[in-house]
Amino acid sequence: MSIAKLQEMIRRRKTPLALYLNPEMERIDSPAAAESLRLHGEKLLDAAAGLLPAAVLDAAAYLRYGAAGLDVLANLVSTAQARELYSIVDCRGALAEQWLSALPSADAVTVLPYLGSDACAAPPDRAVFAAVSTANPSAGEIQQLRAGDRPLYLAAAEQMARRGAGILLESSYSLDIRDMRRRLGKAFLLLTNCTAEAASYAFDDYGHGALAADRGLQYAPDAPAAIARAVTEWKKWVTVV
Repeated sequence: MSIAKLQEMIRRRKTPLALYLNPEMERIDSPAAAESLRLHGEKLLDAAAGLLPAAVLDAAAYLRYGAAGLDVLANLVSTAQARELYSIVDCRGALAEQWLSALPSADAVTVLPYLGSDACAAPPDRAVFAAVSTANPSAGEIQQLRAGDRPLYLAAAEQMARRGAGILLESSYSLDIRDMRRRLGKAFLLLTNCTAEAASYAFDDYGHGALAADRGLQYAPDAPAAIARAVTEWKKWVTVV
């Protein structure tokens, strides 16, 4: 899978920080939904170019606007590629192949792992991240069920990692991240809901093995400056070599 490509881009930029795009229309000052989403995303991708290794795009934020939203999502994925940003579409679908076919410029997509290994099927130059632990309010009803000596989400993570998938973990607790890293060894982690301090436990001594996506940067009034500050802050916790 192309997770090796992502790790190389992280080394090149010397930061494991990604831009996360899941815009809320009421926070974007423009009258036309699809056009405002496109302009908002392009502005942020331009600001991230050369500073960050990757961008994560929340498919649901765009698909709520129907076919026009899907066109914007596809356009922004292509823009990320043009800006040399590794693009991950956070669609949390059932089968990776369907989304990768619909978005040919995307480097990776996220899937829900509970269909088994079928969910992870992807061409060798594309990647899949299994969303084993999510932050929605009722997630624990399923994800925290016991599977032997561990929660179900950890059992699912182990299965998905064996099949070459990256692992998506939404948690702000360093203990969750430490436990995931301890159980999964060298599996690549995508972290979408934590601070630099908490995320630091996901990395090895070389700053390898994980990517953390920042949801707050998308609303910064001065995106280039905010991104530069965030990169500096992350260097206090993770050194990439």
